Amino acid sequence: MCRRCAPAAAARPPALRLLGRRFPELHAAVPGLPLDGSRLLPGIVLRRDFAAHCPADGERRALLVTGPLRPALTAPGVEFVVHSEGQHRASLRWVTERTQALMKHLQSNNVKLLLSSVKQEEVVIYYAKLYGVSVVECLSSEEMALISEITGVSPCTPLGDDLDRAITEAAVVTFCRPLLLGSRRCVHMGLSSVSAFQPHCLILCGPVDGVNEQHAAALQEAFTMLLQLFKTVDRREEWKGEGESQSEASDGCAWLSSATQKQLAIENTCNSDQASESQLKALSDERERKIFDPDKSDLLVHSENNHSAAVLVAHDTDTASACECLHVGERSEKTRCHIVPFKQGDSCAGTGQDYSNTLIEAGSVLPVGGYFEILLHYYIREYAKQCQQSEVSTVSYVVADALLSIPKALYRTGERGGFTTFYLETINLLQKNQPLPVNNEGLESVYCKYQLVISVLHCVTELLSIDLVIGIRQPLQKIEDCDSEDDS
Repeated sequence: MCRRCAPAAAARPPALRLLGRRFPELHAAVPGLPLDGSRLLPGIVLRRDFAAHCPADGERRALLVTGPLRPALTAPGVEFVVHSEGQHRASLRWVTERTQALMKHLQSNNVKLLLSSVKQEEVVIYYAKLYGVSVVECLSSEEMALISEITGVSPCTPLGDDLDRAITEAAVVTFCRPLLLGSRRCVHMGLSSVSAFQPHCLILCGPVDGVNEQHAAALQEAFTMLLQLFKTVDRREEWKGEGESQSEASDGCAWLSSATQKQLAIENTCNSDQASESQLKALSDERERKIFDPDKSDLLVHSENNHSAAVLVAHDTDTASACECLHVGERSEKTRCHIVPFKQGDSCAGTGQDYSNTLIEAGSVLPVGGYFEILLHYYIREYAKQCQQSEVSTVSYVVADALLSIPKALYRTGERGGFTTFYLETINLLQKNQPLPVNNEGLESVYCKYQLVISVLHCVTELLSIDLVIGIRQPLQKIEDCDSEDDS
């Protein structure tokens, strides 16, 4: 990602995280309609109908409540004794008057919409209609959480006896109207967001529910993939995603380097519920391929430093690098995949992120078609040649050669000259420190590839830790039931 994209990218991961986390509430499936009926609507769609609908124009305030608004005659667990029928009627009259006073208080505070997670009493609905307050009840906890996250307003408990207090915790609703999705009546409303995320709802149409479920799952995974694109990998023990604080990080990938033990450890924690760790031990040598040339920013040059073979690019404390943003349609015939130098404090001015220890920057991409595997194969072999431990060198060669299985499978048909031609051309470009060509087949995330390599190495580690493997000379005989209808 280039430095021009860095400031704009800072706001993307929070919105992508919200989309991935709240996608079930940000889309609605409508079976029985053609696919071309799918559309994107501003605002959100609540899967409930109005309990009380009072149309109003312009912006209005909405109150989120989590309990019944009808006052209780007594506190929970306290016995209420009625000695006469008149006393009972007086108690009910008091409840009615308090409910009316509450609705009048809402009207005076310009609250025109009640969003409730519980079902309200009939007396509440009656006075809500009387004072022009729309009511949507029985909202799910996920819908309430989504509204609270977008507006920054927390749900409140019933006001009780304090009817003189001004209502400050209210969301701003730009519009609120009924919406018919198939045969189901819903509530469509627009919310004023307190963040860069502007709420929209996707209406998915399909012939049956199964098709809609497949499309919804594919879209949610696409948002997850885009979120992975903005992850970073750095040398520090802590890992921080773009626009995400350390306490909020759901994933962790750390790079630790020890000069005394000369050991390289890679730790990868994937998903918020599961964790997987693997360590790849290697020695540090005396040379490193750095990405800095004041005359030719698109060349890879060598410099004295530690060589990092497990990633595509390496940085020192003063220099960070990233893949240059690929401009589609802008001089596409001259476009190349450049790895350009970033001076510390120069490229991260818009995001406030320290790139001095970043190994893989947010938004780093490579052309598809086996380039990642060839690059990693090349640098691992370079590292293995300089490694002083024979065991580590042997393992490095094995891993480097295994990486070629992917481009071999991609070029096995002989297209574009086959694998041998592709391999020799790519290695020749690397040896001459020339940029790689960009094809028209698309791009892939470097961070996702990094996670894939870590997962494969973890599986290999688990496989090699097996104490005993029992070989079987012939496949097991399938035991078939000898009973048949003839025998009976």
